[in-house]
Amino acid sequence: MKVILNTGRTVWQGEAIESGKDLKMYVDYAAVCNMSADQFEELGIKEGDNVEILTEHGDVVLKSVKAKEALPEGMVYVPMGPWANRVVKPDTESTAMPSFKGVPVELVATDKPVLDMPTLMKVYNKVSFY
Repeated sequence: MKVILNTGRTVWQGEAIESGKDLKMYVDYAAVCNMSADQFEELGIKEGDNVEILTEHGDVVLKSVKAKEALPEGMVYVPMGPWANRVVKPDTESTAMPSFKGVPVELVATDKPVLDMPTLMKVYNKVSFY
């Protein structure tokens, strides 16, 4: 399914990052893809199933969660962090900040695992490691 990815800070991801990036809590709050009920239905998955996001810049597997707030049609939301960084455009266009908004992505259901932080860092520059 082709969708648009937006990323940003969340209260939960911010709290988890302060607790420690190597904790399961951080993975639980940052390695997620917020989706609408229609997207779950279209992919034939249920909340908690894994999804893979693919872009021209990289790929990442995330846990699917139902968005707590309404998302614009055709959009998914991933908290900022190392999982989102794998799929956003790395060229900062002289701003020193990657483009975290409006990224076209392919979203697919997968049985591949969500990587923890140490493993994700080991494969950071390797696309399609999964």
